[in-house]
Amino acid sequence: MIVNCDRRAAFGGLAHAVRARRHFQRRDIMDTVTSANTEAQAQIRTRVESWLKAVEANNLKMIMSHYAPDVVAFDAIVQLQFKGADAYGKHWENCMQMCNSSMTFQLRELDIAVDGNLAFAHCLLSCGAKDETDEQRVSWMRMTTCYKKTGSAWLIAHEHISAPFDVQTNKALFDIEPDGSIKLMATPRGMNTVTPHLVCAGAANAVEFYKKAFNATEMGRLAGPDGKLMHAAVRIGDSVVMLMDEFPECGAVAPTTLKGTPVSVHLYVDHVDMAIERAVAAGAKVIMPADDMFWGDRYGVLEDPFGHHWSIATHIRDLSHEEIVEASKSAMCGADAQQKT
Repeated sequence: MIVNCDRRAAFGGLAHAVRARRHFQRRDIMDTVTSANTEAQAQIRTRVESWLKAVEANNLKMIMSHYAPDVVAFDAIVQLQFKGADAYGKHWENCMQMCNSSMTFQLRELDIAVDGNLAFAHCLLSCGAKDETDEQRVSWMRMTTCYKKTGSAWLIAHEHISAPFDVQTNKALFDIEPDGSIKLMATPRGMNTVTPHLVCAGAANAVEFYKKAFNATEMGRLAGPDGKLMHAAVRIGDSVVMLMDEFPECGAVAPTTLKGTPVSVHLYVDHVDMAIERAVAAGAKVIMPADDMFWGDRYGVLEDPFGHHWSIATHIRDLSHEEIVEASKSAMCGADAQQKT
């Protein structure tokens, strides 16, 4: 029994020694991997800094030296993807020309993960250029980059730059700061640079009409002491239309008072015939029935109950400028012949 106990103790000690050796071997391997990864991360960080300097210098050749020949890039603008360094290089060249050599990139929260000869870097990217007043206009975007080690060099095999967007307006959100706050913009979020502002005799009724006729969503209204609307806004599709009651003392009069209007609000819809039918059912009057037009739209004109004209259209074919010019000649000839008869 004593011998057996000694054997068990010996075997136990041996097993412990084996486990200890394996533990230290694993730790040595992990230390080696960690050391290699740390070195690779430093190399990639250096490559990122070199890429930024190339962008600041507007040096296309230096910029493209960071990309693999078979790079696939998903940029935030122009097209879905760029395949190959030649295609992406042309895109870079166009961007540099568009930005008038004032392009600026800054990175924040850069994080790099390495596994063997592949690495991923992701960060927030401040991207912009100077505007016509020489003021720097920048916005924050997201960037993910895949590096692949070829020989001794880390080259970009894939790059993805994107911006969050507003589902309601289909517009990119360039006003979000890294801390989640919203940057003050000259054009507020959800608005276009040009917005129709309609004067209506009975603006409250106009809001209800636009809901029925054009599936508008009311955004808000502000009534004066007398109950007349000083301001209201509705969203139709991805655009805002503002409206107000008549205030003749302020020069704000409606088409019904003016006995006509020189202005037409142009509205694109998915199905023009259905849209016109819906608007007519809500109280609109057809000025021009929908027809296929030479410029590539199916197009008609309505007058709403408040005297405003709406040109309603669905784009049905893409045409070049030259094709439109030629088609217009045939259309004009046809119109002249019809008038003569």
